[in-house]
Amino acid sequence: MAGAFLIMFLPGSVFAIDIEEVVWGFTNQQTDGECIPVSILLRNNTPDAFDGPVALNQLQYGGSKVGVPLIRKVFLAPFSSQWVQYYPYIIDSHQGEWSLNWGPHYVYGQKLTRAEQNMDSNSELNVPRSRVILSSSNALTQKVGHFKQFPEELFPPYVTATDSLDEMIIAHVPRWDAARKTSFMDWLYQGGVVHLLPDGSTGENLVFTTSMVELNSPLDSFRIGEGLVIRHSLKMSQMTEGVLTVAVKTIHDQEAKNIHELTPEANENVTVADQYSRYRYGDINYKLLHELSELTHPDHNWPLIYLMSMLYLFMIFPGCFLFNKRQKSSRYRNSLLFILFTVVCFSTIFWSIGKRGYGEKTTINSLLVAKPLPGNYFDTTCWINSFVTDGGVYEFESTGEGSIFTTAQDTERVNGIIANGIDGKFQADVPAFTSRPFLYRVKVPYPKPECKILDYKLNLDANLEDLTLEFEPGLPTENSRIQILFREKLYLATQNKENNRSIFKLNQGGVIPVAAWRTKLTDSFGQTTFYAYEKENKKISEVYSKIFEPLVINSLDLKTEEQVVNYRGHQSRFKLFYYCDIPDEFKLKTDVQGDQQGRILFVYDFALPEKQIAENNESTDQ
Repeated sequence: MAGAFLIMFLPGSVFAIDIEEVVWGFTNQQTDGECIPVSILLRNNTPDAFDGPVALNQLQYGGSKVGVPLIRKVFLAPFSSQWVQYYPYIIDSHQGEWSLNWGPHYVYGQKLTRAEQNMDSNSELNVPRSRVILSSSNALTQKVGHFKQFPEELFPPYVTATDSLDEMIIAHVPRWDAARKTSFMDWLYQGGVVHLLPDGSTGENLVFTTSMVELNSPLDSFRIGEGLVIRHSLKMSQMTEGVLTVAVKTIHDQEAKNIHELTPEANENVTVADQYSRYRYGDINYKLLHELSELTHPDHNWPLIYLMSMLYLFMIFPGCFLFNKRQKSSRYRNSLLFILFTVVCFSTIFWSIGKRGYGEKTTINSLLVAKPLPGNYFDTTCWINSFVTDGGVYEFESTGEGSIFTTAQDTERVNGIIANGIDGKFQADVPAFTSRPFLYRVKVPYPKPECKILDYKLNLDANLEDLTLEFEPGLPTENSRIQILFREKLYLATQNKENNRSIFKLNQGGVIPVAAWRTKLTDSFGQTTFYAYEKENKKISEVYSKIFEPLVINSLDLKTEEQVVNYRGHQSRFKLFYYCDIPDEFKLKTDVQGDQQGRILFVYDFALPEKQIAENNESTDQ
């Protein structure tokens, strides 16, 4: 009745919104474990302008809302339409629904159309690739020929929203603003693949301007950071999955031959899929947040709590019954007073005992993964758990650009709001002596050190035998851990600080295959389920140390045992994983008054310079 009353007296502008189109991600599909762009074409079919917040909500079975609503301020002129973009986190693409809500208390709403379920698979690849054609139209993402078209107007203005895109085919110069150009180049720098086709009218190479001028290189293929740009002379109708796959593989093979005369058989695409599971053991981001929350898990005095619980039950019965029998008058009133006194007294006792063990200290525990971008920026993924002793509504903001916040869970409704993008923030109600875990993506300004590869050696099996790197200025050494990934093997490394620089060298004998970490997805990161309830004090440094391996796996976007075992890194590039304390520049801006502690994993990607195999460097098999 209340809902019907509100609807009857709501102004006409409340009903102005109509959803015309919905585009999920880049291929109109949801990608598990990623924050994807969801583009919604809204239309105002009334003569009144609409000006107000519009919320995107995730729904459970039965239509109840979970998580935190994503809020956008929208203005729609009379009889106009506009694209609005949100960046929700997808836990499971096969479950859950979403709705758009607006009006007073967001009483009015409409469910979004479901995304397509089946991805375009590539028989040549173990993992399907997200490949799209950049289109100049603003129509719904459709498949034309072998690939789907993605409207250029919908490309996200933040690199933090491009995780679900792998490759893009471009046959025209996009009409982008500065933010989208920067976002595109950041995506490419981090490992994106761009296939450039000639101009359809002139047959000449496309000419890009401003921040995209690096794409004007006349070479048939070239690198921009970790990204790859390939020029094709074929027409759009001739571009197939096989053509793109062969083109990328040919370049990778040539890069490998530039540093090694032979391509070892061990590095061919050999899979062992039948031996290992393809099943995703839950969402790894949720597991990382759970581990952080365990750092502030209460170490309660459980024997005392159990004793007081039994005493409380005894006081209610038969205690109340025995007390009532001893009363000579006003039994009913005295019994009620006895029950009231018992409840108040034991509530105070349980409240006091329950909070003891936390140390009554507000703390923010953090995990971060940071990857360098052009200029002095890092693309950063952050897992945060904020524990507070004083309840209230708290606000969390990042110190960077393009913030995307999410609670990364679909089990509870959180009282708060999320505003992503420019001036992104997360506002949430956190009760006293509880935690609020959440995840966010952000582009953080931070000085990027210069790196030089001073020397390296490969044996006849194309494995690293020696490597010397120089970072200037030097990297921090507190609580540091260093590993180098080359192809499918991990090498331990040591750091020596000399003046204002760091020298990294391989630690001989510290070599393990990536496949050895396949169990890190399923063993709760090496901790038992009752770890948090042990009486002994937890060593925070040991907990963070145990999280290192799954954090590396997550940075490689490996989600199943099969993917970990079958991982084959680039044949001529290596990654440096540097694990240390969080610099102040990466810490949150928040009104939570407490210490911020945690670890950050810097992931640097480098190409080995061309060099002949060292003389007298014999194979280990000889």
